[in-house]
Amino acid sequence: MIEEAPNVVTEDGLRSLLADGYLLEVVCKEAGEKRHNSWYGTWVARAVAEDGRADKMLVTSRSYLKVREFKTIVGLVSFLAEMGCTTASIPLEEGGRERHTAPGRVAQPRTGPVLVKDD
Repeated sequence: MIEEAPNVVTEDGLRSLLADGYLLEVVCKEAGEKRHNSWYGTWVARAVAEDGRADKMLVTSRSYLKVREFKTIVGLVSFLAEMGCTTASIPLEEGGRERHTAPGRVAQPRTGPVLVKDD
């Protein structure tokens, strides 16, 4: 395990940082383009402190430092939703950045019987 890479974070680590008040920043690395009914491009995610100073790049794992890339807007929006984002603003031009607030966790859906009161 690589402990000396302080500027990267895994998905679990990102959840913790978001719960501590970090922002989730989406960065467009390759401009989005529409092909048929879908948008393709290359986006990466970073955890950024509110003051913008400390940032950590999302990687696939700490033992294999490969930046996690999202190639479709559908995949990126799904990831944002999993992090607890209730909206998604996605930069379509290379170099564009958008910040999101998220709790880092999504409330688990309630299952089982639900008491309904009739008035």
